[in-house]
Amino acid sequence: MTLRMERLSESDFSSMAQEWQRCLQGSNANPVFLGWPWLFSWWEVWSQVLGLELVLIGVYDEQDGLIGLGPFYRRAILTPTGFRVYRLYLVGSAWRLAPTVRTEYCGFILPAGRENEVNEAILTAVAKLEWDELICSDVAEGDVSGFAPDRWPLEGQARMIPRTKDRGVRISVQGAFDDWLKQLGKNTRLKAYNRRTYLRERGNLKFCPHQAETDGDFFDCLNQFHVMRWGVPVFDENALRFHRLFIERLSECGGRAELTTLRYDGDCVSVLYDVVVGGWRLNLQAGFVEDFDSKVALGSLHLGFAVEAAFSDDAVEFYDLLAGSGKNHFYKSHFQGDVVDFETFQVVRNPVIGFLYWLQGVTPAPVSRMFNRRIGL
Repeated sequence: MTLRMERLSESDFSSMAQEWQRCLQGSNANPVFLGWPWLFSWWEVWSQVLGLELVLIGVYDEQDGLIGLGPFYRRAILTPTGFRVYRLYLVGSAWRLAPTVRTEYCGFILPAGRENEVNEAILTAVAKLEWDELICSDVAEGDVSGFAPDRWPLEGQARMIPRTKDRGVRISVQGAFDDWLKQLGKNTRLKAYNRRTYLRERGNLKFCPHQAETDGDFFDCLNQFHVMRWGVPVFDENALRFHRLFIERLSECGGRAELTTLRYDGDCVSVLYDVVVGGWRLNLQAGFVEDFDSKVALGSLHLGFAVEAAFSDDAVEFYDLLAGSGKNHFYKSHFQGDVVDFETFQVVRNPVIGFLYWLQGVTPAPVSRMFNRRIGL
């Protein structure tokens, strides 16, 4: 079978929402983070700020239908030693480049049943371009093998360098909410559900959609809670612009934002930012009054309401808590979901850079850090 590869332009990217989503629906890729609303909004916000060159590979089948996508960008850096390095990244991440929003489940969009064939086609197209290393952030563990050195047509030059690992938790909501509750440990069930009774005996507790007319702008409220708890807002100006654009475009993929509030005696004490797309409900952010009540963990309580809502929604299969730990411990592990491991790694094709990374790895940490500052990699 003959596949056609095409490098798509920024103009193509901006106008292909429906075609992109049809391609995505024929794959097993994450419908949020690899959806057009998320990736194009990310590109629109940060591509100019960071000076990025789009490398978007489209794969077309025998009927000239788009069946696969490899969303990359390229950026050249000049090291302190005057050495120019060309780096490829997956769109949605900027590891060691700049702070942006976090994109998880990064990777390719591959058609179900033809994953290997289209994966190879994307790697072949990318291998023809000029680059020294590819940086892949937050790739689900099961997708890492798609970037393995032996899959690249680079005559044995490529080597993979692991960098960081993280884990998240994804809850199946296909059964009954009460059955899920029974699986929770006593302390987790208390925090996520039973404390509703404690609060309702003392006041009026309500889980409801955020109301801008009474609570003000949702993201302003979320940022205020984070300033109270962490000392800094969770979203800066660029991230705020991104999330507003993303929410506006969610309808392009049949999705919606779930911006919910916990109100107690009329006051907003917690906010939760979820999105629902393609059978998934993802928890993107949360904020709450930290010193509300010593017996109540507002964040866990609010999540309990959101998980219950996901169980009640026939269109939702998973409630994903995503990667990252809490302020004090990895609380997500107590929510009786499946653990999802994520890896960040580099694929290096330049032998000189590969040797320098190897040298960093075998030297003591203080020497390695000094060495890295000197060479700027």
